[in-house]
Amino acid sequence: MPGSTAYLRTPRSRGAERARNDATIHAPLAGAVASPSKASLRPVGEFLRQHRRWGVVGLLFLFSVLNNLDRQTLAVLAATLQAQLRFGPIEYSYIVAAFLTAYSIGYFFCGRLIDRFGVKWCLAAALVFWSTAGMLHAAAAGWVTLAVFRALLGFGESFNVPAGVKAISEWIPPRERGLSIAVFTNGYVLGAMIAPPAVAVLTLYVGWRISFLFSGAVGFVLASIWLRFYYAPSDHPTLTPEERKIVTDFKVGQIEQAAATSSPWQVLRQPLGIGFFLAQFLTDPISFFLNFWLPSYLQSRGLTLGMIGLVAWIPFLGADVGGPGGGLLSDWLVRRNWKPVEARSVLMLVSAVMMLLANFVMYADAIWLSIPLIAALFAAQSCWKANQLALIAESVPRVRVGSFVALSALGGSVGGVLTSLLSGRVIAAYGYMPVFVTISCLPLVAFSVLLISLRTIRPKM
Repeated sequence: MPGSTAYLRTPRSRGAERARNDATIHAPLAGAVASPSKASLRPVGEFLRQHRRWGVVGLLFLFSVLNNLDRQTLAVLAATLQAQLRFGPIEYSYIVAAFLTAYSIGYFFCGRLIDRFGVKWCLAAALVFWSTAGMLHAAAAGWVTLAVFRALLGFGESFNVPAGVKAISEWIPPRERGLSIAVFTNGYVLGAMIAPPAVAVLTLYVGWRISFLFSGAVGFVLASIWLRFYYAPSDHPTLTPEERKIVTDFKVGQIEQAAATSSPWQVLRQPLGIGFFLAQFLTDPISFFLNFWLPSYLQSRGLTLGMIGLVAWIPFLGADVGGPGGGLLSDWLVRRNWKPVEARSVLMLVSAVMMLLANFVMYADAIWLSIPLIAALFAAQSCWKANQLALIAESVPRVRVGSFVALSALGGSVGGVLTSLLSGRVIAAYGYMPVFVTISCLPLVAFSVLLISLRTIRPKM
C-alpha cells in the first residue's frame, strides 16, 4: 500500500527487525532451557544451608582421605624402596612399627588436647605437622631415616580419628551418627583407592620422591580450607535456628561429667575403657595389615608396580560398601526404636562373622579370586569400625569422647605394632598363610570382650 511504512524500510532495518523477532521468539525457550538447571541447584543449596552439620562431615571426610593417602604412599612404594634403598621385609616391618609406635604415643596426648582446646585448632595443627612429615619422606636415604620420618607422620596422624569422632559427637544427633561416622571413616577407603594409581603414575613418570611431596603439599591446602570453614556448633555464624536446636538439644542418655578431660590411665581403669581398648587392640591390626602389606602381598603373587597401580584399589571398594552400609543399617534400626548400643552391637557381630572369610584368601589359586575375598574382608572391617566408633560416642559422656576414642585407638596401635613386627618375620619365614588365618579369628574374640564390658555400663553412662 502506498501509505504503508513497510515499503520504506531498508534491507538493514528489515534484518534488524527479524533479529528482534527471533530474540522474542527464542527468549522463552532459552529461559525454559536455563531455568531447570538453576531450579535443580536451588534445592541442593537450600539443603546445605539447612544442614551445616553434613558440611562438617564432608570436611572430616577429606581429612581421612588425605590421612590415608599420606599413609598409603609408602605401602604402594614398599617394593620400589626396598630395591632402591636396599632393605628387606624385616626392615620394612621396623618402618611400619616406627609409624605405629609414634601413632600410639600420640594417643597419650591427643585425646586430652582435643577435649581441652577443641577440634578446630588441634586438627589443623596436626594436619600441618603430618603433611610436613610426609614431605620429609622425599629426603630418605635409607630405611633408618625412612623410619624416623614415618614416626613423625604417625604422631601427627594420631589426632585425626579422635578429633573427627569428637566433632561428630558434637554436631550429629544419634539417629544420623552411624552414617556420619561411616562417611568419615570411609575417607580412609577413598585415600587408599586413590593411592595405588596416583603413586604409581607419579613414580613411573617423575620419581618416587615427588609422590611424597605431592601428597604432603595437598595437606596445606586442606588446612587453610578447614580453618576458614569449620566452627563449633555454638560459634557457627550461619547456623539456622532449626538446626541449632537439633545440634544442641540432643542427648544420648548421658549425664555430662564436670571434668572435661580424662587421662588415658583414668579411662583405662574403667571396665568400659578396658573393653574398647582390647577390642581395638584385636581388630585394628587387620586394617593395618591390609593397608601396609596388601601391595607387597600382591607383588608376591606376581604383580608388577604398574599392575598394582591398576588393581590394588579394587579391594577397597568393599569398604566403600561396608562402612556406609553398616552405618545406614544400624541407623535404620535406631529409627525403629532399637537402643543405639544394641543396634551397633548387632552389626559388629555380623562383621566379625564375615571376617572369617580371611581364611580362604590364600586358598584361592588365582589372584583374581583372592581380590574379591579381600574386598569382602575390607567391607566387614569397615562396617565394624564405623559401628564401634558410633558405639563409643553413644556409651560415654560427650565431654570425654575424645579421651575414650584416643584410648581405644591406642589399643589398636599397640596391636598394630606387635602385628607388624610379627608379620614381617612370619612372612619372611612362612609366607602370608599364618597371618590371614590369625586375623580371621580376632574379631569374634574382640566382640566377646566388648560385650562383657558393655554389661557394666551404669545409667549415668
